[in-house]
Amino acid sequence: MSDAVTSWKTGGFPVDPQRILRVQGYRDPARIRPRIRAIAERIGDEIAGFAAPEARYVRVGVESVRDGTLTLDGGHRFTCAAFDRLLARADEVVVFVLTLGPGLDAAVAERHAASAPVDALFLESAGWLCVERATRMLAADIQTGLAAEGLGVSFRLGPGYDYKAGEERAAWGLEEQPALFGVFGDVPLPITLLDSCAMLPKLSRSGLFGVAART
Repeated sequence: MSDAVTSWKTGGFPVDPQRILRVQGYRDPARIRPRIRAIAERIGDEIAGFAAPEARYVRVGVESVRDGTLTLDGGHRFTCAAFDRLLARADEVVVFVLTLGPGLDAAVAERHAASAPVDALFLESAGWLCVERATRMLAADIQTGLAAEGLGVSFRLGPGYDYKAGEERAAWGLEEQPALFGVFGDVPLPITLLDSCAMLPKLSRSGLFGVAART
């Protein structure tokens, strides 16, 4: 297990305009106005020039997972009742932060300032689709690196989300975001954490993957 922080990045990529339209509730292609379709097609191409996905991640040993509390080496602690089930087999976790960078936030703000709200809305929707894809790419690259050790990663867990815990769902509170960022110590990160626990750039994501022997 290594506690060195790793940098990761990938080039921007286009987004399928049909996915942008579906996110915005356009289900019937025959009912989409040509102007709206044209905006989605243009934004689907433009997003590649605005989004610059990059991440930082670090492998950390798991000291214990007990009674809804995940304790990592170094004393970092997180609380969610679903941890006992979701991380039961994990001997380590990979903690990560990922962002599309400030360029996309600036582009969305410029479209609002230019009284182009549909452009701004579609840009942000395309951005979140990019975040999803970049997260999958990051997970795949981490998985490739772990495969030689006979290890694999679980699906992503993150503050601000809820997960199945028995018959109910349990939240991992967003207020634990500062503790998650604290795992990186003094290493500079491409994301600023606000007092509200929101992140800047806005199109950013944080979380962890459990690491366990592949079965």
